[in-house]
Amino acid sequence: MVIIEKKQQLTYIAKNPTGYLQVQGKSLETRLEKIKLDDERKNEIIAEKSLKTVVEKGLGLFGGIGDAAVTILNWNESVNEDLGEAKKMILLEQYLNKADNQEKAIEMLKDFLVNPQGNTLFNKVLRIIDDSPPDQELMTHLSSALKVIVGNGNFDVLFDQHKYALSQIERLTPQALTIISDHKAWPPVRLGQTISFGPKVTSDWYSEFTNTYCQVKGITDDNKFKRVMHSVVELQRQGFMEAFNGENDMAHCRLTNVGLDLLPYISE
Repeated sequence: MVIIEKKQQLTYIAKNPTGYLQVQGKSLETRLEKIKLDDERKNEIIAEKSLKTVVEKGLGLFGGIGDAAVTILNWNESVNEDLGEAKKMILLEQYLNKADNQEKAIEMLKDFLVNPQGNTLFNKVLRIIDDSPPDQELMTHLSSALKVIVGNGNFDVLFDQHKYALSQIERLTPQALTIISDHKAWPPVRLGQTISFGPKVTSDWYSEFTNTYCQVKGITDDNKFKRVMHSVVELQRQGFMEAFNGENDMAHCRLTNVGLDLLPYISE
């Protein structure tokens, strides 16, 4: 029963990090209220005691400021542990949900973890999670990458390839990864004046692509449109996608070799 309740709590934290932090923020406020001291009385105590006694009693030399700092750091450590545990649980849950045979998937994951190269790759995945806020898109892509890496085996032979792919995932936003995985739905784009080298368009085309892509995907929210635009700029300028002139003044966007190398890791 306790395990089930803990899992439910972690699932809530991973899916509702903002709500969780708001609730926990109230507890932090309460703790800070409790440590407000009468500075005058505290100074009297400090004046009467030796430095050793001050340290032993936790009175501190900075009054309530020092106590507040310790309280904030302790609160943040506790919250960070909860968020980290929740993200890792969701990652493994999604990994197992993608498997046809969960018992086999668990056995393969065990072999992955006891292999030196495999263990290094797994911890690379966890570091990516730790350095990012809870994000369902990112979890989806990382669980796909974990499934591919574990399923391929040969961790020592494929170590550099897998490590490179994870590094690419780490440097891109979750939205950019989603756009890569959706490459088959990229629409042809009508461009205005462009600069080309042969058939390849060398001038910026991200604005036209974003407008057309968002129309096709039914994206009308201005904030999401801006996120898509940012991600397309990111993909163009970092060399993950490129555009080529086609017939009737239409351009076609496609993945570069770098993008194609990453694709198997983030495709369902």
